[in-house]
Amino acid sequence: MIDRENGWAKRAAAVFRTNTWVFDAKAILRTTDGGKSWKSVLSAGPKDKLISFFYDSETAWVTAVFDEATNVTVFRTRDGGRSWVSADLRQSKWIQDCCLAFPETRAGWLMLIPDHGMNSSPGDLYRTDDGGANWRRVNSTGASPRAWSWEDAALPEFEDRHPYLVCGGAIAFRNAPTGWLCGSMASTTPGFLFMTEDAGLTWQVQTLPLPSSLHDGRIEPTGLPHFFPMGGNDGIVGAQFWPTDYSTNFCTVIYRTHDGGLSWQPTTPVKYMGVLDFITARKGWIWSPRPHSTGSTVPVKGILYSTDDGGASWRPVRAEKSMEDYLTHGEDIVRLDFVDDEYGWAIARDGHNLTQLLKTTDGGVTWTKLALKIAP
Repeated sequence: MIDRENGWAKRAAAVFRTNTWVFDAKAILRTTDGGKSWKSVLSAGPKDKLISFFYDSETAWVTAVFDEATNVTVFRTRDGGRSWVSADLRQSKWIQDCCLAFPETRAGWLMLIPDHGMNSSPGDLYRTDDGGANWRRVNSTGASPRAWSWEDAALPEFEDRHPYLVCGGAIAFRNAPTGWLCGSMASTTPGFLFMTEDAGLTWQVQTLPLPSSLHDGRIEPTGLPHFFPMGGNDGIVGAQFWPTDYSTNFCTVIYRTHDGGLSWQPTTPVKYMGVLDFITARKGWIWSPRPHSTGSTVPVKGILYSTDDGGASWRPVRAEKSMEDYLTHGEDIVRLDFVDDEYGWAIARDGHNLTQLLKTTDGGVTWTKLALKIAP
């Protein structure tokens, strides 16, 4: 959501109903009434891949890989999806995934991840300086003289600045020269956070220090940094603590920066692993569910926490109609999205992609379910 009324969404391609998968067209949706109704502004087939980046209520980019093709089409709109223009990138391999990042309306990056096996993580990084009309490749894992593995992370040279991508992954940029990549050397190994200060030409791993209260485990980033305001020096990044003894002492940890991401400091851990959202460098929320089986239909229990000091302290939101009340069939909260102190949205989803959209207008004290109305 961009504000209390305007927002974007991407519709999934398949849900599981009555013992069979039901396929539908993928679509980019837009709302102008706070999520009560949605209009389809861009659509594709069930087998097509759509990846989106929403900049504001009028400006967005969408990559489309049609029917397992080797080419990607980048659509862009500046009028809220009423009209789109496109640019094509031709590749030699089938494209498995994409990621977009635009710190401003003209300068942007596109990570293309080609088809690969579980034990590799390739990627090609492209840049545009004209809002997406033209793209040029600036880096690639193919430029690396070696294939890094998870075990290589213990070598001293792994922490060097590398003139290539160590791995593919999701990207975010604070401004034109400064960006991050969150990725791993294989799909079954832990993730790392890499930083560039020269627009993607070189990359260096960033180590997140363990909080003093946690021992015998590792910290793994769960996403990319967010800065407040966009392009500012104050930011946060989420991470998870994995204990070496595989106990239930899993935690979510928010890391803060005041120097544009050059260094990160841990805050107070929150028990278990959940989803988070911040509207400023100080104000944020975390949904912390109790451990449960993803395939179970047992009601999911959890607590919504909020912070006013960037994660130094957390307090439970004293809910009158909580998100818990909607998780009766094993659904869990997979996305939180607040736009100010009061208005926020949450997506609840089960293992079959059946989805509920929840809304609060009092900072999480009371949640209501929105009846999804989608117009073609």
